[in-house]
Amino acid sequence: MIDQRLKELESRGMVLRKVISDRPVTVSYQLTDFGRSALKVLDDLRVWSESNEL
Repeated sequence: MIDQRLKELESRGMVLRKVISDRPVTVSYQLTDFGRSALKVLDDLRVWSESNEL
């Protein structure tokens, strides 16, 4: 499930996927500038949900 979500985020330009090794397959992900632009919104949503005990 997480692999599917990461592929979606990659296809939308929110994360970059980097293959570190291919035996065994090891990858890393990092946020793009576009992905980082969502952090404030997500943090505001977290604060709102915590303050409303959701």
